[in-house]
Amino acid sequence: MCGCFGFIALVFLMVSVATVPHMLHTFQPRGFLGDVERSHVSLGLAIVLQLFIRLLLGMPLVLGVVFGMAWWAAKSGKRSARGWAIAASLAMLLLSVPLLFSACLIVMYSPRASIEFLIFVALILGFGVGGLVAFAPRDSMGQALTPAKPPRIAGDGTSRVMDGIAWLLGFAGVFAGMTWYLRWGRAEGLPVSRGYSSWLQILAAILVTTAIHELGHASVGLAAGMKLRAFIVGPFQWRIRDGRWTFQFLPARFFSAGGATALVPTDPGQSLWLDVCMIAAGPVSNLFSGALALALMLTAQGSSYEQYWEFFGLTATLSLVGFAMNLIPFRPEAAYSDGARIYQLLGGGPWADLHRAFSIVTSTSVTALRPKDYDIDAIQRAELGFTQGHQALLLRLFASSYFIDCGMIRQACDAVAEAERIYQESASDISADLLTVFVFDNAFLRRDAAGTRLWWDRMEAKKPTHFGVDYWLAKSSLSWIEGRKDEAREAWGKGNLLAQKLPAAGDCEFDRYRYKLLHQCIENEETIVAS
Repeated sequence: MCGCFGFIALVFLMVSVATVPHMLHTFQPRGFLGDVERSHVSLGLAIVLQLFIRLLLGMPLVLGVVFGMAWWAAKSGKRSARGWAIAASLAMLLLSVPLLFSACLIVMYSPRASIEFLIFVALILGFGVGGLVAFAPRDSMGQALTPAKPPRIAGDGTSRVMDGIAWLLGFAGVFAGMTWYLRWGRAEGLPVSRGYSSWLQILAAILVTTAIHELGHASVGLAAGMKLRAFIVGPFQWRIRDGRWTFQFLPARFFSAGGATALVPTDPGQSLWLDVCMIAAGPVSNLFSGALALALMLTAQGSSYEQYWEFFGLTATLSLVGFAMNLIPFRPEAAYSDGARIYQLLGGGPWADLHRAFSIVTSTSVTALRPKDYDIDAIQRAELGFTQGHQALLLRLFASSYFIDCGMIRQACDAVAEAERIYQESASDISADLLTVFVFDNAFLRRDAAGTRLWWDRMEAKKPTHFGVDYWLAKSSLSWIEGRKDEAREAWGKGNLLAQKLPAAGDCEFDRYRYKLLHQCIENEETIVAS
């Protein structure tokens, strides 16, 4: 529903760009009724009609603000979120009343043209009812739908001013581009799509633009010798999990224009310029695809692809705006733009240490390097600059894995304690897969049954859908620390069977090593001592 509010807000705000200027035109009530006798009645009627029309012309702006506030407040977890969400849902229900009446008239007089409109009305009505059901309970907004941004780290190249400039450029660029190509199309006499086909074109253009951007990253990274570990375009997600490719389709991500490409270096010491080229390839590919789409749009008239000219125009607009936005160092949500990432790579300091740490850690999935081969000095230097947020939590977990692999149990306990503090303060949005690490660490390192159960419950609350090596290791750890050895052995057996099938990479060897350590605990053959 939050994504729906945001999408509808964008639509109404786009419409308001065309309606608001007409609402501000000079008020001439005497000329409004044309040749009708200019009596006091006709003059009063003209004024009423003028005011009514201006009210209608201003409605898109009002509705855009209402839906936008509902999206922003719900997303941020504001106290006013429930009120704005209910107001937006009621607005959808009120909109559906005249639309439903119009749909009935269309069915009576033009049945063939009614299907698209009926689908549209049904969606508006359904979202209105769904919004009221979702937000009616008083505890429906107990927390923010997205985590708060971690504090800015010195040297990340971003600021609130740059964030504002990037978003202003993005919205202004999209509005200007759409206005231009639609005017051009009408002047050329090209057909304009209506109904659901126009929305399908918008979704397709967003997905194509995102896919081209991510393919740019992937192609250059693969050419540089990196390995692809994940490829995400909106609702379509491909990842390597437990040594094999998996696919997920998440319909809720249709409202998201986001994508991601996970590339892992086979050489942790590779040149920074290879990373810079890989990152820059995304925006550059959007530049070329935008230019190509623009050329196809301008030559569409009279061609075999004339009916797709709007799609090419929108793709060109999104691609060129995306190219410009991505080169600006800014931070959308908790991530960074490509321009910010390039700045950080070349800027040195804690960001260079962070890049070094992540390069070695991720390379263990495609090389023989293990956690004991991590550059612990780089990790600990980076920890001084990163004390909050997801990156800070990962650094502590990297350190914990290093110490476990080196048999340094006390140091591993300290690293886990720091990771737990960061989780409580600023990184409680981590995935279920990452929570399994805390389950194992509390059982194996601390022998803390209550702590293990607490982290297991947090993991279960995330409703995990992937039951792989990490899940069964966590389940076996919980059963063992709570004294249920038979259940621990059963879970251990399932997980160990999967672990033995993993490829011969360093992180997989570490997984098999953790299973060995847990097996020693279950069978009372503990040989690890604190150092």
